[in-house]
Order: sequence, then C-alpha cells, then structure tokens
Amino acid sequence: MRTLTTGQWYLMFVCENCKVRQVLFPDLSHGKSKINATYHVACVSCGHQGAYDSEAIERYQHQADGDKP
Repeated sequence: MRTLTTGQWYLMFVCENCKVRQVLFPDLSHGKSKINATYHVACVSCGHQGAYDSEAIERYQHQADGDKP
C-alpha cells in the first residue's frame, strides 16, 4: 500500500468484486476538477479487472488522524 500524505487529495474507487476502497492516484486538482475519464485497473486485493468512470470515482482528502481508505 502506498503512503498517503496528510492533506493530500486522492482519487479512489471501490472494487466491483470485493468492495475494497483503493487509491488510484493523487488528485492534483485538490478535489476541484471534473473527472472526465474511465480508468481500467486491477484490484490489489482480489485481482478483479474493472473499469471505473466519473460516477464510480470518489475523492478523498487524507486526514492526520489516520483515516485511511
């Protein structure tokens, strides 16, 4: 698992198969830009190959209290 930085925004998805939340990558717009893409990615937990579009992508700002996806 990657190290998350306090205050940093991330784009995330929930695996269609095992329902585990996972970080795609940092959100360089800090939660402000519109997501207009589909990401094809394998789940790190179960290996499921999924396609996640703007409806399935979540934004997450990591907090210092240790809340992790």
